[in-house]
Formats: sequence, structure tokens, C-alpha cells
Amino acid sequence: MRKFDWSKTRLGAPECWPEPLRIFVRVLLNTNHPMLVWWGPDLVQFYNDAFSEIAAGVLKKPALGTSGRSYWRDLWAVIGPDVEHVMSGRGGVWREHQLMPTDVAGSQQQYWTYSFSPIEERGVVQGVLVICRDETQEYRATLALLAREAELARVQQIGKIGGLEVNLTAGFRNRRSPEYLAIHGLPPEAATETHDDWVKRIHPEDRRRAEGTFLNAVNGNVAGYSIQYRIIRPCDGETRWILAKTEIERDENGKAIRLVGAHADVTDQVLAEQALRRSEEKYKKLAQELSQSFEELRATQDRLIQAEKLASLGQLTAGIAHEIKNPLNFVNNFARLSIDRIAELAALLDEVPSTSKAAGDINRLTTVIQKNLAKINQHGKRADSIVNNMLLHSRSGSGDHRSVEINCLLDETLNLAFHGARAQQPGFSVKVVRELDGQAGKVDLYPQEISRVFLNLIANGFYAATHRRTDSSKPEFEPILTVKTVNLGDAVEVRIRDNGEGISPLIRDKIFDPFFTTKPAGEGTGLGLSISHDVVVKQHGGTINVETAPGDFCEFIVRLPRGKFE
Repeated sequence: MRKFDWSKTRLGAPECWPEPLRIFVRVLLNTNHPMLVWWGPDLVQFYNDAFSEIAAGVLKKPALGTSGRSYWRDLWAVIGPDVEHVMSGRGGVWREHQLMPTDVAGSQQQYWTYSFSPIEERGVVQGVLVICRDETQEYRATLALLAREAELARVQQIGKIGGLEVNLTAGFRNRRSPEYLAIHGLPPEAATETHDDWVKRIHPEDRRRAEGTFLNAVNGNVAGYSIQYRIIRPCDGETRWILAKTEIERDENGKAIRLVGAHADVTDQVLAEQALRRSEEKYKKLAQELSQSFEELRATQDRLIQAEKLASLGQLTAGIAHEIKNPLNFVNNFARLSIDRIAELAALLDEVPSTSKAAGDINRLTTVIQKNLAKINQHGKRADSIVNNMLLHSRSGSGDHRSVEINCLLDETLNLAFHGARAQQPGFSVKVVRELDGQAGKVDLYPQEISRVFLNLIANGFYAATHRRTDSSKPEFEPILTVKTVNLGDAVEVRIRDNGEGISPLIRDKIFDPFFTTKPAGEGTGLGLSISHDVVVKQHGGTINVETAPGDFCEFIVRLPRGKFE
């Protein structure tokens, strides 16, 4: 407006303007509030930049210095009567949320609030001061809020949700909705009931808790609360469950000034939940009893399977061992007798002159035969020890538990497993590494059962290492089985490790399950590790775990408590 050439208008240069006009023009130029001035009979227009911004949709051509009647002819039907009212000296005009016509405000409706005030010179109205504000967004928000409130009231009626409001600025002044009154069984005149009336209606068992929650929330700093409690309805004396949800409005100091809330009758839901809870407890108890019966049945089944498996293995082992022992006795006996006879023969030869060459050859051959017979006798005793171990494993029952040197038991079992594997697999070759802790000492256990565990783990290790050599593309691969004992003080740890293919993480958690096996059909029953787990954990109170790296190794770790067990 400062850059506009006013000398070309009918008002002339600004220095020639009347004093009131110059005052109000300065006001326009020095305020950020949208303002417009119409001056003189032609209503010559003056306005600031703030007015230009809110009227940008209608100021499509220069308007400064033009006649207001001509420029706003499309809008004059709306504002003209108010302008004439002011110019005639009948006072100012105030319009709130005035809807601007679409052809003036553009394609989108606009709502303006404005005032028309007279500008006087010597008691005569010479112009109009327009102060305006675009309230389109605020007014639309108000309309939307009113629509939502109406919709909320309809929802409350449909959903039977009662609303309440408590004015906290001066006591507890209540206002209840009709739905609230219906839920609580109250008459219409109880819409402004007192706080004490509400407290008396609460069930005695819930009264202290419900009122305490309300007071703590109001006097605290929470934004609201939710509570469920019972009431006794005055209209029929029925006990009903109420779910209350509230929000608390606070001033800038945090003091509660207003509480709004919603109440719903949830009696049917609460009663259904209580019945469901009783039913769940009943069926949970039945499920526990059924689970216990199932566990007992499964334990019985496991014991039957284990007994049947061990009985079959025992019969087979005993039969083979007895068949071997008979000829082995003959070998050992005749070897021992032959040693004695050779000794007698050597004594007789000592009496014969040894000058002849034949006598020297006889002495030499006698010595060789004597050494051979000693080796036969030595290995025969070793074979006899293996057979005795086989017979030991073939005996039915667990036997008595007793203190046993764990290293000796493990060594005997390792020898038995090694010779058994070599007898069953032609070309069997696995390097056995013993790392037995000399301080391992004795452990109180069932020797026969633990021997079966070690025998199973060692046999599995032989199987894994041997098959990796068969499947390996590296001819230099050497199957290795490592047996290690570690003294842990109150326990002993036995580690059996093979350098086979290891166990996949996908099946690692299943290896102790009954009948689970990774061996081809006909080569495994899936009971060995399951039985071993039961023997170690259930019978001896120990632990059995596995560490493995697929394609690298597998190591079973058996930990047995050293002391006596029940």
C-alpha cells in the first residue's frame, strides 16, 4: 500500500487526505491483523498485507484505490446492507461465522468473522473500518466436533454406554447421561446426584476400593483410570458389574478440574468369565491327572521296552559267549599243559649230551615253541576276559549298585566294544585315544547299566567315524574315538568323542526320543540313546548332554554323581 501511487486516485496524494483517514491508514500499515478501510461516498479501498493473504481468492485484480461498491458487487448482496447501516450513522455491525458465497470465496467454502465500525470526522461518518478473521478451519472443526458428539450420543444409546461428567472445581458436581441412569437403575431426576449417592450405591465389598481409586486419581497426577466394581441398583436391588473408564482434565498447575467417563454394564461378561474360569480349573485338574497317568504309562512302556531290549540282547550275548567259552577253555587249558610238558621236555634234554647238532636244534625249537605257547596263553586269557565281560552284560536286571573304579569299568567296556566291532565289520579300523584321569577314582553306581550306556555311546562313535571314512573323499582321513574321564570332586565326567559327521541342529533335540534314529532301516532301533538317557538321569541322578559340530565331531558328556544315590 505504501508503494501505490495515490495521486492518480480521486483522493489525491496522502498529504492531502483528511486526518482521520491518515490515522486509520497508519493503523492498517502497522498491524498484522487483517484490516480494510472504505472511505468516502465511493468507499475507496485501503487494506494491509494481512487482509491480502486471507482474501487472496477474491483479490484477483488491483483493488487499492477502487470503489468498494464496484469491486465487491458480487458480494454486495451479503455485505452491502451492513455497510449502508454503518455509513448511515446507525452504529457498527458484528458478524460471526459468516459463510462467503462460493463464487466469491472460490470453489471451497469460507467462514469469516468480521466487524464494520464507523470512522467519523466532526461527528459525521466518513468511512468504515473492517476488521476480519478467516475462521474456516476453526468453524469446520467445531461443526465436526458437534457431529461427533451427536454420533457419540447415538452410539451410547445403541451400545448402552452411560456417560458422566464431574466438575471438580467446586466439590464433586455430577452430570449423568440418560444411558448412565438406565444402567444404574436411577430415575431421570438423579442426573445431578451427589458423590455420596454414588458411593452408597456401590457394593459394600467394593466400596472402599472404588472410591479410593477415584480420590487417588483426582488428587494425584494420572490422566485417567479404569476400574470394575459392583453396584446395587436402587430400582430392583440387583447386583450388577460396572466397567468404568475415565479421563481427567487438569489446569496448568496439574490440579484436576474435570472428569469425564463412560460406564458399561458388564455383568453378563463377568459371570461368563467366572463360569469359564471354574470350567478351566476343572478341566485343568483333569488334564493334570490325565497327563500324570500318561507319564506313568509312558514310563511303564519305556521300562517294558528297555527290559525286552536288554533281555533279547542278553540272550544273544549269553549264547554267543557260552559258545566261544567252551573252545576257548580247551585252548587255554591245552596251552597251559603244553607249556608244562615243554618245560619237562627241556629238563630231559638237559640230561642229554648237547654235543650233537640235533640236540642244539631241539633246544632252539623247544624255546620257540615255549614262547609261542606263552603268547597263546596270554591272548587266550585276554579273550577269556572279553567273554566274561559279555556274560556280565548278558545278565538280566540291574544288579546291586556299588563303588566301582570308573576308569577300569570304562576301559573294560571300551575293549569289549572294540573287539565286538572288529568281529562284526571286516576291515574295521578306528584309532582309540584314552585320556583317563588318574584321580577319577570310584563312583557309586549300577555297573551293568552304566556299562551298557558306555557300550552304546562307544558303538555309536565307532559307527559315525567309520561311516565318515567310507563317505569321505579324503583318503588321509583317520577315524578317531577319544574316551576321557575328568574328576569333578563330587562327580565324575565321562566324555566320548568321535570325529564323524556330527549331528544336525535340526535333529539335535530329538536324539534322546524313543525310536528316533538316523541310521538306515535295519541298522538301528532308536532305543539306545533313549535307554542311556533313562539310565543316567532317572536311575543315577546324573546328566547326559551332547556337543557337536556338523561335519566335524560329536561328543557325548556323561556326568555321574560320586556319592550314594537313592
